[in-house]
Amino acid sequence: MSEQHISPAGEPGAGEMLREERERQRLHLEDAAEQLNLRPSLVADMERDNYEQIPIPTYRRGYLRAYARLLGIDDRMIVAAYDHVHGRSDLDERRVAPISSIKPPSRTGTIAFRVVTIAVVIILAVMTLLWWEGRESAPGYGDDTAMLEQDTAPPDSANDPDLPPTPEAQPAVDNTSASGSGNMIDGAPVDTALAAQIAKGDDDGIPEPGSLQVDTPEGRNGATGGLVDTASDEDTPSDPVASGRSVKMNFGGESWVDVRDANGTTVLRGLQQGGTTATIEGVPPFRLTVGNANQVTIDYRGERVDMSQHAGSSNVARFTLGE
Repeated sequence: MSEQHISPAGEPGAGEMLREERERQRLHLEDAAEQLNLRPSLVADMERDNYEQIPIPTYRRGYLRAYARLLGIDDRMIVAAYDHVHGRSDLDERRVAPISSIKPPSRTGTIAFRVVTIAVVIILAVMTLLWWEGRESAPGYGDDTAMLEQDTAPPDSANDPDLPPTPEAQPAVDNTSASGSGNMIDGAPVDTALAAQIAKGDDDGIPEPGSLQVDTPEGRNGATGGLVDTASDEDTPSDPVASGRSVKMNFGGESWVDVRDANGTTVLRGLQQGGTTATIEGVPPFRLTVGNANQVTIDYRGERVDMSQHAGSSNVARFTLGE
C-alpha cells in the first residue's frame, strides 16, 4: 500500500504545492525530472506526497528543497509543509556514540621500557669506552711517524740514479781471504810477514807508527781503513763552515731527513723531532732529502737555504748543496 499523507485541516502538502507551481509555470513533469536528475516517476510520487521510493527522511527534504529552488519558490516553506505532515522525529533523534575508554599504559610496561633504554645506553657507553681504549693502545696511535715517512720517505736509490745507494743496499765487504785466513782489509792483502814479525815481539824492522801501509782503494786511509780527504792538509781550511764541510739544520717540526756526502756516507738519516738542531760535517757536495720541508731551516756557508725553491707539492725537498 502506497505511503500517502493528507495534510490536516485541508492545507496543501509539500508535493501538492510543488505540483501547482510547476503547472502554473507550464513546466512538464519530464522536464522537471531531467533538470533535477531524477526519475519522472519519483518526481510524480513527490507531487502526490508519496515517499515510498525515498525511505530516508533526510533525502526527502533534500529533494524537496531542490525541487522548490528549481521552481523559484521558498524551500523553507516546502520543508515546513512536509514537517507539518510527517513530523521531525528523525531530526530530534540523538545517536550517542560509544565512548571508547583509553586505558593508561601499565606500570609494568613503563618500567620494562625504562630498563631496556638504560641497558642500551650502558651497552653503547661500554662499547665506546672499549673502542677508545683499544684505539689508544693500538701500535702507532698518536705517532704520525708512519704517515710522515710514507709522505716524506726518500725514493729508493735503486730507482733514482741521482741518489747514492742506501747503506742497506750496499754489498757487505768480505774481510776474509779465499783461504779463510782473515788477512784482508777492504779487499786488499796485508803484509803477513810484517804482521808475524810484530806478533813475535821482534822490534827490528818494525816501521814507525803510522808507516804501516797496505794496498787500499782510493780515498781510504791504509793505516786505519777509514775515509780520508784527497786534499792535502795545507789546502783544507780549518773552519768547516767556510770550507762547506758543515751544514746546520734547525727543525721547527718533525721531519724525516736523509743527508749524504760526496763519498756516499750517510751523515744524518731518520726522523728528527721538532725544536732540535743538527750540525753535520762531511765531504761536499751533500745530497739532501728533507720531509716536511717548510718546517726546516738550513744554513750552509753562513747563508740560509731557500727551502721553497726545492720543496714540491708534497712538501718534500730533494737537492744538493756545495756543487
